[in-house]
Amino acid sequence: MKTKVFGIMAVATVLALLAGCGQNQILATLEASVSATEVLIGALEAGGKIPPSVATEIEDAIAQLPDAYQETTLELASTDSDAVKAVTIAGYYAATLAALQVVPEEAKAYAAAIAGSIEAFLSTLAQAQTPAAHTTAQARGARKFDSQRLQAIANRAITLRARLAALKSAQAR
Repeated sequence: MKTKVFGIMAVATVLALLAGCGQNQILATLEASVSATEVLIGALEAGGKIPPSVATEIEDAIAQLPDAYQETTLELASTDSDAVKAVTIAGYYAATLAALQVVPEEAKAYAAAIAGSIEAFLSTLAQAQTPAAHTTAQARGARKFDSQRLQAIANRAITLRARLAALKSAQAR
């Protein structure tokens, strides 16, 4: 199971890294990060596949991710400039990235996969806000993102939040 989880997360991360910097690529890397988190939570839910102490550390490290994903969809839908979006969104993930760096050694592989997917998304977002020389100032201002895709990502974030809460609840028993 561990190998399968790593494989799926690695594929999602590679796909995110290979993406360019257009609107579709930004959303694709965000979706890849959400997918990697869904796979990890699925492994945590399976019970017995990840030692309980490691699972607790991972759950604590990724606890803020559902909110970050949901806030990201709201910011991407905003009329803020691409530069403001990139800086604001990077802030949503700062605490999670910091938490993933200090997990115990046994949890590092899981943390690296999630951190890689987040970093790929943030990198794609940052690249997109670097305007090409021929791009007009108006085009550089604020990009419009597919509202249906953003809503789908937000819905997945809500589901992730519920799944994490259920894990915490089961852990407390």
